[in-house]
Amino acid sequence: MKEKFNLFREQYRKNPAWCWLVFMLLAFPVLPEYLSPFVLFAGFIIFKKYWSNIKNKALLGDVGKFMFMYTIYMVASGIWSKTHIFSSLVGMLWMGCFLMYVFLANTVNSNEKLKKAITFINISSGIIGLIAVIEMISFAISLRTGDIEHRFPNPFYYNINGKFFDALPFEVVHKRYASRASSTFDNPLILATFLVITSPFCAFGSTFFVHSRNRKLSRVCWFFSLAGIIATTSRGAYIAAALGIIIFLFSLTRNRELFRKALPFVVLLSVAVPVGLVVRYKNSSTDFLSSNTNRFDVWHSCYNIFMDDVKTVFIGLGSGTENIHTLLRDTYLIDRTHAHNLFLELLLEGGLFGLAIFAYIFIIAVKMLYELSKHPKKIYTQYTVLYISSLIGFLAMSLFEHTLQSPKELMTFFMLFGFMEATHRIAFDEAQKTPDSVEEVLEDEYRDNIDTEKETEKEIANA
Repeated sequence: MKEKFNLFREQYRKNPAWCWLVFMLLAFPVLPEYLSPFVLFAGFIIFKKYWSNIKNKALLGDVGKFMFMYTIYMVASGIWSKTHIFSSLVGMLWMGCFLMYVFLANTVNSNEKLKKAITFINISSGIIGLIAVIEMISFAISLRTGDIEHRFPNPFYYNINGKFFDALPFEVVHKRYASRASSTFDNPLILATFLVITSPFCAFGSTFFVHSRNRKLSRVCWFFSLAGIIATTSRGAYIAAALGIIIFLFSLTRNRELFRKALPFVVLLSVAVPVGLVVRYKNSSTDFLSSNTNRFDVWHSCYNIFMDDVKTVFIGLGSGTENIHTLLRDTYLIDRTHAHNLFLELLLEGGLFGLAIFAYIFIIAVKMLYELSKHPKKIYTQYTVLYISSLIGFLAMSLFEHTLQSPKELMTFFMLFGFMEATHRIAFDEAQKTPDSVEEVLEDEYRDNIDTEKETEKEIANA
């Protein structure tokens, strides 16, 4: 134990920014929504100080520049928004969570760090999924015993959240979700968004990590990550998770052994999803296929809001859900806080101009992934599949839900793009070096030479 502590202290001395990033990847999904950003802010201060000491600059990249532009636009939208302060604060929250992208894209500067960072987010995903499973087991037991009082908290921080949200100057939806897991998030849909993005990371680790111990750990995390998605009983999340897995499996069709190892997780999802839907149907107090205010009614009303005013068409109502919530409630008598569709939500908040900036971020990302897929080293093609699976899952989930409404959702979104940026820089030798990354690069080159020699020996033996 003392040796491990001394090793960590030595690592922290060499690169405190990396150590804080590891802690943040483990902690931010587990902490409450209102604490996670402060962990990020503290970590970014340490990163910036360390980066200045070693004479490095925090680089943004093309994706980062347009992300930053979008956050500035969201802050500026407070000028024409009817809720000036709220819209400006939401824009500032986006700007603060954007630091996740900057922090990760610069700190992860070697293949060794990239693999470790993926391992730590896998562990977080597994822990979150495990808590969701415990919540549903506790719910099932309470139905049998009738002991509702001692049921495992769902959301996990429900009691603490109530005291915090009551102190805020605006309304925050805060309620229990007994029959649908929320884990450490505020509702099942926010949990589903996180797990849909992170479960492909677990799939990647369980398939492509070199060390057997890391692969086994990732498989356990993948199992609980998928189980957590199932526990949300979110139909949109089921579709998104299925798409992500299909894309990932398609990339394995040429390797029968890897395909065979990943197949049980598909069987798990295909068997458990119908069970989850049946459970939700049995425990739903409203009609399974429609709620009091059907999503189609919400979407139609949001379209009418968008078309009612020329200003809204071009520059939107202003960032945040408050303007949309007020119009839906007062004009259309629909008590919904947002558009239940990310793209419609962003269109209403930022108009065509805002949506164009946001769409261009994805265009640049696709271009970056295309370049990554053409890299001569096969590992970067595998990373490309990972990121495409996460992106497709996120976009599919976004068709049914506002997937960027909470701090932890925003941090997860920027984390994904930070991983993509870091991988691209490492692949094309554009990552800024740190004293510890030079050693890691030499180790990577040594392992590559060993792998090349083994492949050559196999070719000679086969010949």
